[in-house]
Amino acid sequence: MEELEKFKKELDELGGKIDKKLEDHSKKWGEYSKEVKEAVMAELKPDMDKHNAMADKFLKIQEQLDNIDTKIQRLPFGSKEAKKGFADSVKEVLVHLKEKGNGSIKNYLAEKGRTGEIELKIDDMTQANSFESTAVVQAQHVPGIKFDPDTTFRVRDLIAPGTTTSNSIEFVQEHAYTDSTDVTAEGQEYKQSDFDLKLKTATVRKITAYIIVSEEMLEDVEGLNSYISLRLPSKLKLKENYQLLYGDGTGINLSGLTKNATAYVDELADSDITEIDVLVSAMKQVRTSEYNPTFALIHPTDALKIKLTKDDNGNYIHPWIFMGNGDITLDGVRITVSSAITEGDFLVGDGSAAQVFDRRQMTLE
Repeated sequence: MEELEKFKKELDELGGKIDKKLEDHSKKWGEYSKEVKEAVMAELKPDMDKHNAMADKFLKIQEQLDNIDTKIQRLPFGSKEAKKGFADSVKEVLVHLKEKGNGSIKNYLAEKGRTGEIELKIDDMTQANSFESTAVVQAQHVPGIKFDPDTTFRVRDLIAPGTTTSNSIEFVQEHAYTDSTDVTAEGQEYKQSDFDLKLKTATVRKITAYIIVSEEMLEDVEGLNSYISLRLPSKLKLKENYQLLYGDGTGINLSGLTKNATAYVDELADSDITEIDVLVSAMKQVRTSEYNPTFALIHPTDALKIKLTKDDNGNYIHPWIFMGNGDITLDGVRITVSSAITEGDFLVGDGSAAQVFDRRQMTLE
């Protein structure tokens, strides 16, 4: 380290000497003729060339010291080499350079031109070793953003679709009907049947969401734009599912299917009633109301109970309830399984008896 300090001191003294000469001449530089200026520059050139060469050598030595520092930091944790102080390790290198230069680092550098090299060998450099701040193996980045999926089932697929350009839908609904239709004898008064009609209005509702994303996030995270385009619509569809199923019609909520459906009536006097019994009975009640059941919606947990149903001998009864592709079908009606409906709830209906109207398609702005 003494040799390096001596070398730096010599470099500083030469620089100070050049600065002093330049300062002395700068006061009268404007008065000098062209010939005098050239003479001054010729006088300073040897010292400036020497200073530049020494500065280059100093920077090379400093660069070597920095490299040594980096290598020392990468030494195996707890090894003998790692326990050495940085100053001690540098001193060993400089002593080695001095020996190669016959007692002088400067001589060694002059002999080699501008550079001096020393190899620091590390025998135990393994990935398993512990390091303070050095990443030996670069982490592999997997593109995209990972997230749990949402249900792909859409309640709207169970009912009739429609479109509108208005902000509300009006329709006439039969509210009550008194049927006195009967066979009438000649000359007798006809029987009177009465019905009440009501005008219903369904207001178009809007489902929205927004997120705040900085420009830096859009630039730095690959695939963030496509992630937003995928996730936001998915969340909107989940909310639409809930509104179409469970909207109670109050406030700005939709009037959902369960709100308008007829409640199931338990008509099975059986202590061993199962989910299969209830669903088949519900389909019968839909048919009794002169509708044709086109769907039955149940939760995955309830579907599992159906699939594991056994007879009195412990045999699965799946042959009569399963289709070839594994889907459940009961009494000719395909069972739709989705987490969109709450566990323990079920919905059996005729898809043509309900309709959803779209005023605008989904947009991302």
